Amino acid sequence: TQYTVTGEIGECTVTANATVTVGPPLIIFDGITPNSDGINDTWTILGIERFEANVITIYDRWGQQVFRSTGYPQPWDGTNKGKPLPMGAYYYVIELN
Repeated sequence: TQYTVTGEIGECTVTANATVTVGPPLIIFDGITPNSDGINDTWTILGIERFEANVITIYDRWGQQVFRSTGYPQPWDGTNKGKPLPMGAYYYVIELN
């Protein structure tokens, strides 16, 4: 999409153009059931590989970091330091960079 912005500085009119390219969306699944049944055992983010420098951080409900990954080469499996986390709400931050 092409945008044109026009403004005035004093008596001068200034115009600038900007192009914004919108790609396919990320598809972020909102649930994980790491019970080894082969269904939703890891937290999948479809399309994240398009952002090679991404940083994914997951926090528990008290704000403690339980997972962090750069590039997200291995989807999160619901563990922290190799130990299963309890069932509950977890929050994430995705930095696409």
